[in-house]
Amino acid sequence: MKKQIEGHEKKKKRNGWIVGLVTTALLAATLLPVGPVHLTSTANAASGTSDTALSKFKDIKGHWAQATIAKAYEKNLISGYQDGTFRPNGKITRGEYATILARATGLEKVEGQNPFADLKGHWSEAAVSQLVRQGFINAGDYAKGFNPNAELTRYEMMKWIANGLIKSGASFQDAFNDTQNTLLPTPEVNRGTIRAEQTPYLALVRGTGIVGGFQDGALKPADSTTRAEVSAILLRYMDVEGTDAGKYSDLNEMREVGTTGTNLTTLSNYKYIKGNFGNIVNTEYTLKNNVGVVRYHRFIVVDTRGTKPKGLYATLFVDQNNLTRAQKGRFSTYAEITFTSKLDKSNLLTIARANDNIAIPIQRLFNVSYLEEKGFITLPDDSNAMLKQGVSSKFWSSHTLDPVKGGYMLKNDAGKEVQIYQ
Repeated sequence: MKKQIEGHEKKKKRNGWIVGLVTTALLAATLLPVGPVHLTSTANAASGTSDTALSKFKDIKGHWAQATIAKAYEKNLISGYQDGTFRPNGKITRGEYATILARATGLEKVEGQNPFADLKGHWSEAAVSQLVRQGFINAGDYAKGFNPNAELTRYEMMKWIANGLIKSGASFQDAFNDTQNTLLPTPEVNRGTIRAEQTPYLALVRGTGIVGGFQDGALKPADSTTRAEVSAILLRYMDVEGTDAGKYSDLNEMREVGTTGTNLTTLSNYKYIKGNFGNIVNTEYTLKNNVGVVRYHRFIVVDTRGTKPKGLYATLFVDQNNLTRAQKGRFSTYAEITFTSKLDKSNLLTIARANDNIAIPIQRLFNVSYLEEKGFITLPDDSNAMLKQGVSSKFWSSHTLDPVKGGYMLKNDAGKEVQIYQ
């Protein structure tokens, strides 16, 4: 992982400009009420609800985001409708989100012109133009026009604020670069609903706790979002903008995975005494007696020593209500590997005996049903069906690391060795 840059600029004084009251009337025609969305988070956005907000908005009492909406209102981020409602579950448009984000950021304004022909004269023109100049919005992403009245997707919401983080400090640019090839802690990585180019943007907002994901960890980038969600997320964004990326443990795990293929040293008490896992990622290791060839892709660690699994990837990989006896009191590990058998018939016992890299055995996952529901592929009960001679099979394997005085070695055919110890 790249060395963190210290001495970032302190957050600049918050921009207090507010669009005219005419905006409120215009917004009323564009928002539609929808059912409640329960969004979990790694950070609390607000506490308490002001009497002012409750009297201002007659439809927020008892809503999950009641306190958040009140805080956003007190900070002049949001406004309601002429009928006295806020409509927390109403879908939000690009223009509306731009207006709120332009108020939330503390980045310095930059002079410039509106780059979108279809935005000229629109009530959000000033806010969108400001965000383009500040670097939140990439005009190239909207080559056919900005379409300010289009419903905002969650990916747009997250990408804009990720861009803002990058502009707010060099450490976030480093973190963005480090997470290009990371593993996001969401089952969507196995469903093909997150594109590779989206990964670092999502990593920044997830790793800093700005966006915590839904109950199953999903980020749902293609979905629309609501006024309540945006209020909560932008309050968190205001707290993160301009800080040091190195202070966020979840982001640090993703950075290590992105640069070396593992979160081993960020999460566990293991240290490298020779090389690092990145030295052997995607290289070949031939088992003894030419039994088969392995390629290691990722090596994810979850701390299962205590009563509750710990680490960014705990929910993704571990069924905390059904820990196996082997996992309890140890570090649980999950390795993504490709194996090519050289045997006429698969024999896992023979393969196990031929594998000197015992930290990553070729075997089935713990709690297979839990992980298969999340889209992970592992060895079937009958390994002959997958491990056919000369056929490369990619799957996940589980194991554990000793929590006390453990030492392990991994190697590849090129002579590279990785030694870890605690």
